Amino acid sequence: MRCECGKRPLDIVMSHILKVMIEEGIVPEKATLRRNSPVPLSGFYYSSLNPQFIGEQTLILLHPDFTGEVASRLADEVPEVKCVLKGSPQSTVGQLDKASGINHFEILEGDDTQINVMRTLLGEKIVLVKNQSKHHIEVAMTTEDKLVRLHNYLNNNNIKKGVAIDGMCGLGALGIYLLKCGFEKVIFNDINPEMIEALKNNLEINGISEGYEIFNLGFEDLEVGNADLCVIDAFPGVDIGEIVKKAEEMADDVVVI
Repeated sequence: MRCECGKRPLDIVMSHILKVMIEEGIVPEKATLRRNSPVPLSGFYYSSLNPQFIGEQTLILLHPDFTGEVASRLADEVPEVKCVLKGSPQSTVGQLDKASGINHFEILEGDDTQINVMRTLLGEKIVLVKNQSKHHIEVAMTTEDKLVRLHNYLNNNNIKKGVAIDGMCGLGALGIYLLKCGFEKVIFNDINPEMIEALKNNLEINGISEGYEIFNLGFEDLEVGNADLCVIDAFPGVDIGEIVKKAEEMADDVVVI
């Protein structure tokens, strides 16, 4: 089932993966791709332009019942597999708040580095590099949509491009966008120290060397004086009522992405 270029279609690759999982007994013999497949994550995302024919060493797989033995077989027998992670896609990866520890997926095999390339309405791209075992699952299309919403908010509300706060910055996409669209200064903050290290790498990758400060604090502890804009991008499902109140104390405009 290979294309003349030598690559296999995604469904064929996932069928191969599911066959190994059936043989290893971690899914039922009558398992289906829709119900029992692991989450397939690309090692490289370029917006919505992701290939349906998969090259070697490109897929990061996530499943809660993976074992070391299964991971070893997948890495050995399925050439498209880059990394095998054990964990549930419903889990919060990273750090939710001050009362939470830092949660990771377990790397069973391979390299979990992922590259996301986002097109923007500024006519240039933003590149984010992350480790999928440590960082929240968010594909390039989702981040790109957030960048569009931020762009439209700025244009529709005549926001002063002075000082902005990216209050829960994660990998830094929103704050990097603010710098690229002309803000004089962006204050990046995230409670997770692993995110801060990833942020520093992404700032360098995107050619940004000035015009920012970085804080590693819970948002409720952040004190930076008055800002023109505060951007809030919290984990899905988090109650942001108190967060927004805090943001409104610090900034003239607050946008929740």
